This record gives sequence, structure tokens and C-alpha cells, in this order.
Amino acid sequence: MIEWLDRDGKLILAEKAVRTIPYGFLGVLYPVYLTQFGLGAVAIGIVLGLTTASSAIYTLVASLLSDRIGRRRTLVFFALMDALAAVIILSFATWWAPVVAGIVGNMTVGAGEVGPYLSIEQAILPKTSSYANRALTYSWYNLAGYVSSALGALLVGLPVLIGLGRSDYKILFLFYLVSGLAGVFIYSRMSRQTEQSHEGSIHPGRFVSAKSRPLVLKLSALFAVDAFGGGFIGSSIISYYFYERYSLDLASLGIILAAASLITAASFLVSAKVSLKIGFLKTMVYSHLPSNLLLITVPFAPSLSIAVLAYLSRQTLSQMDVPPRQAFVVSVVPEEDRLPASGATNVSRSAASSVSPYLTGYAIADLWIGAPFVIAGALKVGYDLAVYGSFRKTRLLDDEGDSS
Repeated sequence: MIEWLDRDGKLILAEKAVRTIPYGFLGVLYPVYLTQFGLGAVAIGIVLGLTTASSAIYTLVASLLSDRIGRRRTLVFFALMDALAAVIILSFATWWAPVVAGIVGNMTVGAGEVGPYLSIEQAILPKTSSYANRALTYSWYNLAGYVSSALGALLVGLPVLIGLGRSDYKILFLFYLVSGLAGVFIYSRMSRQTEQSHEGSIHPGRFVSAKSRPLVLKLSALFAVDAFGGGFIGSSIISYYFYERYSLDLASLGIILAAASLITAASFLVSAKVSLKIGFLKTMVYSHLPSNLLLITVPFAPSLSIAVLAYLSRQTLSQMDVPPRQAFVVSVVPEEDRLPASGATNVSRSAASSVSPYLTGYAIADLWIGAPFVIAGALKVGYDLAVYGSFRKTRLLDDEGDSS
């Protein structure tokens, strides 16, 4: 089915799937788990902000150092950090354990991810298939994440299903530990071809070349606006919203988020085909803009069923921009700039999205529980218009660095 992808590409897809199963149930479970220690909306927002900020720091470190110490070694290190986070939360039944674990690991990044794995894998993937299959490669990469995240979201009801108490989540945290250790094994099996050759290229650990720098800085700034808006409606906040407004239990929340992930996964295959017809940038904007208008309608729904329908309708389009956006970034810079360009854009996204949860907590507590949806939708609409206006005339480079 994916014969056009080489062995390293298949290993990356496998690890993406293994990694995002825990992200699926952690996105549902994490904020609810924090409420059991007495944390309110503002405190949870602060914690989510801290976890996202740590992800931004990890991404920056990965972008600057992974080509110096090795991409595979860097990926193994972050997989070990996930395993360590699981050990912390398994070992201590107190409020600070999930907080520290969230900072040490990547516990709230979700299926889409804005963390260190994404930057490195995004830079490796162009080497794993031909230029003609680049959009398809990124579509399958994201599809693997969202299908696995859907499975993970369904697993949040596992403790009750096997006869454990509703608050006994150790089996899920144990799965998180196993996932981290599996990542160590998978990354250690990748070939030397995943590393960057520095012959004739910029020195590892340095920022992008002078020629690419203005473009990367502009992309980073615009992606930061999009991510800042997205930080208001991350999976943990969506879970908290439905939990508080409609008093849903974890199993019901898991079903909603699983359905959203499956719908999103299906949209990636459509995204690949659309990208081939109209290009990366138009696919990004033409799908993202209407999805953000749908997002604004969610909190105005008069009932749970209509709110869920609006949310799932939004998910049919909201992530179709992700594969073409990732492909666009690595297609507008030469090969030696791909990792620092991916890193810079992902650091900007991580940093911006780390601020939003703080503000989300205050918005929910002091304004209105539906305020995050409206704020996020408005910011993202602005981003869509700005990114199209800024890059509609930008030419893409193929693997030989020629314009296409």
C-alpha cells in the first residue's frame, strides 16, 4: 500500500502511530485527571501552558542540536523523556506528579503535534519518497497520527471496561511508558540515511541560510498566529469544555474525540489529492478558512448533539492544511535548510500555543466558557488571509533545488 515509501519512512510512520495512541487518551484524560486534585480552570490553563512551553523548548533544542549529535540519538532521547514522564506519574499519586510529567514528556501535544519529534521527522520524510509523492507522504504521516489518536481516545474507557475504578488510570499510564520504550527501539533501527550530510551545507546547529531566512521568519510569524489561536482549543481544552458544559463522562468524551480524529484522518487522503490539483498553499487556505468559521459556531449550539455536529463538521476540514503546510515548508527551502526551517516554524508554533492555555483559563473563568472557540476562530481566519496574501506567488523547489 505504501511501497513508494522506503524503510526509514515506514519506521517513522510506525513510531508516529505508537507515539500518538497515548496522546489520544492523554488529551481526554489529562485535564480531567488534574481536576481530581482540586485544580480549577485557571490552574489547569497554567499547567497546559507549562507543558506546551516545555515542548517549545524541546523543539528549539532539537532544531539546533540534532544535526550536531545525530537525529536518531535526539529522537531516542525524547522517547526516553516520554518513558520518564510515565514513570513519574505512575510513581506518585499527588498533584505535582502529572504537572512534572507533563513538562518532562509531551503529554498534551495531541495527534497533530507541535513538538520535537515533528521537526526532525518532517525534515527526514522528504528523503523517504520521491518529490512527486511528497504530499502523499505527509498525508500518510498525519493519518497515522490521527487514526492512532482515535484509538487512544477510545481507550480512555478501558479502566471501567476491565473492572477497575473510574479513577484508576494506571493501566493507561503504563501504556504510555511502553510507548516511550517502543519509540527508543524503533528510532534505533533507522538507517544513517536519516542523518544530514554537511558537505557543502550550513554548519549543524546554525540557523537557516541567509537566502532562506526572510521566508522562514515570515512563515514562522504567521504560523505563530495560527498556533496561538489553536492553543485556545487544544484537545485537552475541548475535553474540558464538553466535560464542564454538558457533564459528560470520560467514555463519552473519548468517543467524541475519537470520532474527530477518525474524520480528520480521512481528510488527509483527500488533502493529498487536492494538493496535487491546486497546490499546497491553496489547499491550506481553502480548507482551513471555512473550518474556522464552523469553529466559531460550536459554543452557540443550543444542545449537545448540535454542538458535537458542529465540532465534527469542523474537523472534516480543519486539519486538511497540515500535510500541505508541512510539505510547503520543506519545498520552499533547499535540502540543507529543511531541518532548521522545520524547527523554526515548529518552535514558533509551540511557543505561541504555550501562551494560549494561560489565557484560555482566564477566558473561561472570567468571560464565558465558549469564548475560546470565538477567539480561536477569529485569529485563525486572520492567519488564513495573511498567509495566502504573503505566499501566493512563492515558487517551490524540487529535490534538486530547481523551481517548480
